[in-house]
Amino acid sequence: MSAPNKKERIFMTGASGYLGSVITEFAIADGYEVYGLSRSEASDEKLKKLGAVPVRGELTSLDVLRRESAAADIVIHLADPFNLDLTNGYDWVVKMQKDAADAFADSMQGTGKPLVTTTGALMAAADPNGGETTETSPRPEKPILPRHLVEQYDQELNKKGIRVSTIRPAPYVYGRGGSGIKLLMFASAKAGRAVCINEGKTYTSTVHVDDAARLYLLAAKKAKAGSIFNATDSTNVTARQLTDAIAEALNVPVVSLTMDEATASLGGFFATFLSSESRASSAKAREELGWVIQEKAGIVADIKSGSYQAVAQAIRSGAAATTSAH
Repeated sequence: MSAPNKKERIFMTGASGYLGSVITEFAIADGYEVYGLSRSEASDEKLKKLGAVPVRGELTSLDVLRRESAAADIVIHLADPFNLDLTNGYDWVVKMQKDAADAFADSMQGTGKPLVTTTGALMAAADPNGGETTETSPRPEKPILPRHLVEQYDQELNKKGIRVSTIRPAPYVYGRGGSGIKLLMFASAKAGRAVCINEGKTYTSTVHVDDAARLYLLAAKKAKAGSIFNATDSTNVTARQLTDAIAEALNVPVVSLTMDEATASLGGFFATFLSSESRASSAKAREELGWVIQEKAGIVADIKSGSYQAVAQAIRSGAAATTSAH
């Protein structure tokens, strides 16, 4: 007989990362046991402090993925081996992610257990009329990264009796003084300027990390097999608003570059990211899963007067010792 009141067990890749650590925190508060894939002693300690159980291994440790997904009631897959460097292309990332998916499937097929995977809201091309996009909107003709190959492969696992759902986080997941905004602040401080492209007229999608974390747990509980959800809040923030807020926080000037200038200065990947339009609606997640945005201040306010003020102060004082987003 199963033990009475046995806690459900989550196995998570990326559990010690920026978003994963918040999911871990919330999951444990909700009564789950969390086992997190961990690559280092530092990650072990971080997971232990959160109340999770570290499982030593890499995304390439396929036997570990098989063993832990077999033991878990829920699997949440966040880990992404991409290191923001396209020098060696992206095929190796796709292969690694497909291998991981196959490892999960080896243990989960026929169980109906939930597997929540991750891609991104930039999977959808910008609406030509400036409107919002949905999870069924067409892909960009020239995507920043061909992540759709990973998403399609993950979704195929539904045919193997696994309840797969995919979360597409906003390009700017923010809050708690971390993630991409923190990286942009360090880069802006180092360069002595905050950069936007073509006056920063493009709109982007944002979501607070706490709200995104809640959506992952809702998907694990309630999402139907084959579901895809945008994890976005505001779709009305412009790149210029973000640049202005970072510049104000750091007391550096704003510089607008052309796309060619940005590519030469920042590289093609970052230039394309900073200039990409994303107005991805999260209406589906709200309607189907009952997702409610709880962090309402917004990304601009968080940069100007919220969690990123400590980051700005550390940069200004020279006390920051790392440019890590975690």
